[in-house]
Amino acid sequence: MSQSSTLFTVGTLLRHAQDAAAPVRVLVSGTWLDGVIVGADGLGVILDDGNGHQVLVRLDSIVAVSFSRAAIDGDPQPEPDDARAHWGAERQPIEAGPVGGY
Repeated sequence: MSQSSTLFTVGTLLRHAQDAAAPVRVLVSGTWLDGVIVGADGLGVILDDGNGHQVLVRLDSIVAVSFSRAAIDGDPQPEPDDARAHWGAERQPIEAGPVGGY
C-alpha cells in the first residue's frame, strides 16, 4: 500500500470518528493521544482531550489509530443477526497503521 493511500485510509477513519463525535486514540512518536476530533483537513486533525487542551496532529505523523466501532455505528450492543457483527463475534476497536514510507 502506498503512503498516499495509507494517509487516505487513516484520514477516512478519522473523518468517520469526527462525524460521530467518537473518542479516538492516535499513536504519534510512541505516545498515545486521546480525544475527540474537533477539526480536520487533508493534512491533519485537531484532537480535544475534554480538559481544555487541543493538539494538532499531522496525518503523516500518525502511526496507528484506534476507536470503538460501536461508538461510530451508534449501537453499543450489536444484534446477533446484524451482518456487521460477523456471525455474533464481539466487536473490537478499529485500528489502522503503520503509516510511513516503505
